[in-house]
Amino acid sequence: MAKRRGSKRRRPAPRPKPVSTEVRVPSAQSLFRFQLTDPQTRDLMRKTLSRLKPILWMRDREKVNQIERARTAEEVLDLVPLARGLGETTWHNRMRRFGPEVVPLISERLKTVGSIRGRATRDMTLEKFIAELRWRDEAGAEVLLERFDDLDDYGKSLACVVLGLLGARASADKLWDFYQKVARKRREEYFIGPLWGLIDLKDERAGGALADLLSERRDFYELFGFLSRAGDARAVIPLMTATTRMPEERRSQAIIAMLSIAHRIGRDALVAEFDKVASPEESRKSLEAAADQILARPASLAEEYFASFYRGLTPDDVAQVFPGRIGR
Repeated sequence: MAKRRGSKRRRPAPRPKPVSTEVRVPSAQSLFRFQLTDPQTRDLMRKTLSRLKPILWMRDREKVNQIERARTAEEVLDLVPLARGLGETTWHNRMRRFGPEVVPLISERLKTVGSIRGRATRDMTLEKFIAELRWRDEAGAEVLLERFDDLDDYGKSLACVVLGLLGARASADKLWDFYQKVARKRREEYFIGPLWGLIDLKDERAGGALADLLSERRDFYELFGFLSRAGDARAVIPLMTATTRMPEERRSQAIIAMLSIAHRIGRDALVAEFDKVASPEESRKSLEAAADQILARPASLAEEYFASFYRGLTPDDVAQVFPGRIGR
């Protein structure tokens, strides 16, 4: 049917955009770090797994016995494919019985991990070797720096986490270079490893990277916890923008991250950032009042909200954060 001249087709009313219901979970890099924060967290993870021992024993008994029968560090390292379930706890316990002589052995193994066929086995092997170096202090950091370029991107990302935990300041430039390489790979989360490392090293470049990620509308589980720990004045305006477009839960996290940043940079710097986007009608007094409203809440509130980003895990954290295994 021909449309009459002058008539207008009525357009359907636009549908409202649904609120995001995406469930965000910690990356493999964060799960890896949560286990390695301190010896107390490591022991808690092992105690949690031991409660399941009667259930897992029938499945893992032979693995455990084989690892226990290994006589030398080389033999234990050879059995890393068995380090799953109860076998993982047993493998790490056996490794801890050896002294500094295991460090060069792990170093040699890291040269050839890339040749392991099967991504899952290769990734698991990297996780176990790099995790063991976390407890080897300066010697562990030296190996990770020496072997960094031999690792694939996943291994480098885990190495960044451990270098940060070890306080290896000499690694900061290498971590930053790796971050810049992987930050644009949106389908992978390799960038989270170097961010953890830079944050733990208190490198100011982490603050700029987080502000850029906010401005680019990158959203991931760790974003606001990272901002709470390392965000600076550069993140204030992007955070203000983010609070207007996010679901309620994420908006609350953004506001709490702002609380940490406000206490970190101070009142004058916070007001100066507000002033950059204020309308001509807003007075200096109103901007100061907004800053004072934020600063009236203690910084400890944010540290408790993002507790797993600041300290080791509690038993409740373990139940919430570790629904499955580490790795991919």
